[in-house]
Amino acid sequence: MLRVFAAVLLIVSLAACKSRPPTAEPPPPVIRSIAVIPASNPAWFSFENAMMPLVIPAEPVYWGANKIDNHSKARRFHDALNPEATKLGDEFTEQVVAKLRDHGFQVEILDKVDRTASDPDNVDYERIKTKADAILHIRLSEVGIYSGHWSKSYLPRVNASGKLWANGREESLYEEDLYYGVDAKKGKSWGIVPDPKYSYSSFDEVMSHITDIHESFDTGVKLVAERMSGQIIDSVRPYESIARGAP
Repeated sequence: MLRVFAAVLLIVSLAACKSRPPTAEPPPPVIRSIAVIPASNPAWFSFENAMMPLVIPAEPVYWGANKIDNHSKARRFHDALNPEATKLGDEFTEQVVAKLRDHGFQVEILDKVDRTASDPDNVDYERIKTKADAILHIRLSEVGIYSGHWSKSYLPRVNASGKLWANGREESLYEEDLYYGVDAKKGKSWGIVPDPKYSYSSFDEVMSHITDIHESFDTGVKLVAERMSGQIIDSVRPYESIARGAP
């Protein structure tokens, strides 16, 4: 009797499942407008000369001395660049926004976003209020000069990131880190190799070319903004076709 009852219950359950309409997939987002969380201006310009690894008993002493030396030079380098007069975040934002508008997007800059002084790029996305179809957060993660373990050259570093998602969804449309300068690799979509003229042989040479350093950062921001804008436009292209009613 129990077997008969179980069989009847199974048939009824299968029939109910079969009659239930399938859950409809949400339609793909339509992207005509983008709200941009602007990049903050760098609060610190980094400088580092990475010590070559040493396999000797005195390595900790050399490592400690190198750390102290880097700290001192980083402060001198940062102060020489006059961060109060340098608005690389604003420049980066303006260039990305201009490219998106040139492509035909309606772009809103969210310049009233709440930010903390200690970490201005740490934004609470849930508190953002906008009617735009998508939200784009761009930032400059690091700007400075770096010399690697095995390198005799000091090269510029402009690292940036961009994240685009459909408003009201968890669906990511674009997310990428881009590197100009020392962290780039030739031929990679995420890397932009700098002009060799922005290569310096010593800290003293770096400090005697502060105007050129500014120029290298401006160049890096411009090239990264151009690369990122193009990638964003490519990533949104399928959703533009939907918006225009293309087959």
